[in-house]
Amino acid sequence: MNPEEARENRRKAYVHSDKRETFSIPGRGEHDVWHPIRFAKWSPSEEKWPDGPRGIYLLFHGGGWVFGDACGQNDVRLEEMSEELGLVVLVPDYSKAPEHPYPAAVNECELAAIWVEENATREFGEKAAKMMIIGGESAGGNLCAAVLLRRRDAWRGPRPEWYKKGWVTPRGVEGWPVTEIGERLGGGYEHKMPWKLANLVYGIYDVAGTPSVAAFGERRLIETARDVQWFGDCYCPDKEMRKLPDVSPLRGDFRGMPPAMFTVGMEDALADDTFLMHKKWVQFGNGVSLDVWPEGPHGVGHFGVHATSKLGMACRKKLHHKIDLFIKHEPEIPGRWKDTSRGGVIRYFSAY
Repeated sequence: MNPEEARENRRKAYVHSDKRETFSIPGRGEHDVWHPIRFAKWSPSEEKWPDGPRGIYLLFHGGGWVFGDACGQNDVRLEEMSEELGLVVLVPDYSKAPEHPYPAAVNECELAAIWVEENATREFGEKAAKMMIIGGESAGGNLCAAVLLRRRDAWRGPRPEWYKKGWVTPRGVEGWPVTEIGERLGGGYEHKMPWKLANLVYGIYDVAGTPSVAAFGERRLIETARDVQWFGDCYCPDKEMRKLPDVSPLRGDFRGMPPAMFTVGMEDALADDTFLMHKKWVQFGNGVSLDVWPEGPHGVGHFGVHATSKLGMACRKKLHHKIDLFIKHEPEIPGRWKDTSRGGVIRYFSAY
């Protein structure tokens, strides 16, 4: 069975939402995107949210860069999320591997983020535009992290020579605390970028593989180690290119990122990807929280056997609760997440 036939088989299980809308934006040659990008969109009801949406959530869907769609794959829970949290939820389609390997997907996802940055106020209102959240699940987490690296660099502008030469470490530059680096660079990410929060859910952040992938073997919970390798081969066949942060964001410099929420299950082959990426957020002085679900496999709370189980529903409920608290209490929440008395992180080890 070829990839397109496999995709069509998966689509037979989709449940489509009556409240979902779609629209398309044109491609841009300067971003090497030459075709329109389609978005799925869910809006909260005026009955529950008479003052309009509280924010915007741009989500990059999962599927190992090979499978998945903006429409149908996650309709039910994204409709629920939009209504419960008062968010406009946007999901762009992107080109799939192996027919369209790296960098097609990340180019298209970045263009989707640029469009939201440029059009949020006009399309969704000033209130929503002030609370822009970006997220990704599984391979979508990889794309989200790569897009954040690109957008941070685009907003930050030219870097000084000492930065380009790699003199920056997680502890700072020439004795400067990492918290001061944004000011030294002319304001840095958090003073310019519109993205207030990143929601990174059981992502794959090193396409070359982390220790938990190697140790997972062929246990068939959701994915096996061999599956993870196959997806990586489809997305980026060139093993040297996998060392690039644009392909494997775990290898990147995450200075000046927005606060992030990480979610993963301990029964996930990609568990170390989340643990190591979470550590990056801490090292570079960013606000971060981590939810670990001991019994959870890949997809806990979102797809697979634990999409709607007691464990899965608890996971999703907690994630929504944290986003709701962030919207209500931002900017105080990021400061709490950087509380050094907690080691720079709030940890939630949760079970049902």
